Amino acid sequence: MSTKARAKSGSPISRLVGGLVVVAVIIGAIFGFIALTSFSRTDGGTTLVIRNGGPFDSQDIRQVLAPASPRTYSGMFSEEHPYPAQQRFYDIVPAGDDTPGVNAYRTPTSDGVDVGLTARLNFRLNTAEPVLRAFDDAYGTRTFQVPGTDERLAVWEGDAGFGAFLDVVIKPVLEETLRQQIGTVDCAELQASCALVQNSTPEQVANAAATGQGANNAEVLQRIQTNVQTALATNINRALGGDFLTNISFSLTGVDLPAQLRERIEAAQAEFAGASAAQARLNQARLDADANAERQRGYLACNVCAQIDLVREQGEAQRKANEALQGSGVTVYAPGGGTGINVNTPG
Repeated sequence: MSTKARAKSGSPISRLVGGLVVVAVIIGAIFGFIALTSFSRTDGGTTLVIRNGGPFDSQDIRQVLAPASPRTYSGMFSEEHPYPAQQRFYDIVPAGDDTPGVNAYRTPTSDGVDVGLTARLNFRLNTAEPVLRAFDDAYGTRTFQVPGTDERLAVWEGDAGFGAFLDVVIKPVLEETLRQQIGTVDCAELQASCALVQNSTPEQVANAAATGQGANNAEVLQRIQTNVQTALATNINRALGGDFLTNISFSLTGVDLPAQLRERIEAAQAEFAGASAAQARLNQARLDADANAERQRGYLACNVCAQIDLVREQGEAQRKANEALQGSGVTVYAPGGGTGINVNTPG
């Protein structure tokens, strides 16, 4: 057989071998690229839970990377669950729409006044490795609905995901704790001005109108804040099923009254202010009358004193008038000018 014939007969095999080589190179390049990208690292504010994700692997947690970890091989097809390692917070506001990490909440006082609160819950996620593994097993494999949307996110999917987790799991605990504490006090204990439009003692009304904020309001808010913080430190982790949150603190900074109640309070304060002004004028009139009576008794005992005061008042009136008319060419003389005072007039 000629060389040309042998080349023709071997060409299909050569092409097959060549094709297989090309495929192998492509597959190798793909796996090589995947291997090169199968490294993970964290910044200073993030801790990372890595779960196996290969087709032949279990879905168990492979490893946990602490904050600021260097680039580490984490396996091919692994799934990364980043969690915040820094302080987080959850806000309570008196009005508006719920958004991830923000809860608009109102609750009644013991006397039925619906009050809104301005407050903040501060905490940190417990990033100790055994605890974080348990947290990821319990909550990192689920999704949570984002408030006001149909979207569902995992707790490790950014701020929106973590906020959705807080709204579903932490929000009910926080609201129940606040409801219990606010329900133990009446409106006037939170805002002294409530006494102006409720059944209150005269002392409470006077204090509310004069100050707008009772002396004990701050103490009551501080007591509620302390009680809520103490309760949440236990209730939150009990609801979560583990000591997953640490450094829990709560700050209560404001109480918001219903708009209609605020309007009534403002009207009552204006009415009280008017009554106080009238009472002040009455008191001043009484003081003036007492002073005049006392002055008259002095004049009766000393006639010359009355004449001295009269001349003094006339001179003062003349001086003021001349100052006002200065430059006009007009001069004012007091009546009776030039008349002397008889100091020998009998008393």
